[in-house]
Amino acid sequence: MLTRRQLLEKAVQGVSAGVAITASETWGAGQLAWSKPIGLEIYTVREEYAKDPAGTLKKVGATGYREMEISTEIPAATLKAYLSAANLTAPSTYDDVPKDLESWKKTLDHVHPYGFRYIVVGDNPQLDAEAWTRRAELFNECGRLAQQAGMQFCYHAHFHEFARLGNTSGYEIMLARCDSKLLKMEMDVFWATYAGQNPLDYFQKYPGRFPLLHVKDFKPGFPTSTSSFPYDNGPNPFAPVGKGRIDWVKVFAHARQAGTEHIFVEQDRCDGSPFEAITTSFNYLKNLRLS
Repeated sequence: MLTRRQLLEKAVQGVSAGVAITASETWGAGQLAWSKPIGLEIYTVREEYAKDPAGTLKKVGATGYREMEISTEIPAATLKAYLSAANLTAPSTYDDVPKDLESWKKTLDHVHPYGFRYIVVGDNPQLDAEAWTRRAELFNECGRLAQQAGMQFCYHAHFHEFARLGNTSGYEIMLARCDSKLLKMEMDVFWATYAGQNPLDYFQKYPGRFPLLHVKDFKPGFPTSTSSFPYDNGPNPFAPVGKGRIDWVKVFAHARQAGTEHIFVEQDRCDGSPFEAITTSFNYLKNLRLS
């Protein structure tokens, strides 16, 4: 299966439940659930972006989004100009999981000119506890190198990471064994929910570790799983934010505890136009208030 970055590179080559928590750790009832800029993950509009990067970013900006999590196929100076013209900034990028420190140094050298604050990786592997422990050791070193390059290293989980490995999981091994300053998490609320997890449990147990959230909804009627998923040839469980079964009021009520600084709408598959989907998500989020 092609990685997210490989899909985008291939496309643009021709273009060049709740938990107990103190009131001080939640946002106040009745206020906007998210008052900071709303972001979009470029993967949502990948096909349009491949054909017309500048035009696609302008459409995203016109919808109301102000931040992007974006890839790096386009040269840094060109991408910065496209983002500026669309009234967008890009605090985060999503890249391939490091295989070793030497390849990671090359990745950081490539990404550095773009000026990202966060560099996120994720690959949904099926590993045993020992392999996850080795990976955590590598991630500590990768996080240290990222900090030296002026970026925060983050991991984005899908569903295999939550599979039980005795009394733990790959996700929990990363959180427990990685230095909290060297590895933070981009929690994808859909994928955690799909894996049968409650994101709020992680926010409570590991406060401040989740500076980034991926925000997309989960249609009712789909089962949860840590072992399989209906990919492109199966039924579509993804929905625009507010059109599924995730309780977003609870999620955003605990964003302060999570340490969340940026959110990115992402919808891997859309039933209709991706721009209709991201408009629906944006309009829901901009008006969402805490009850």
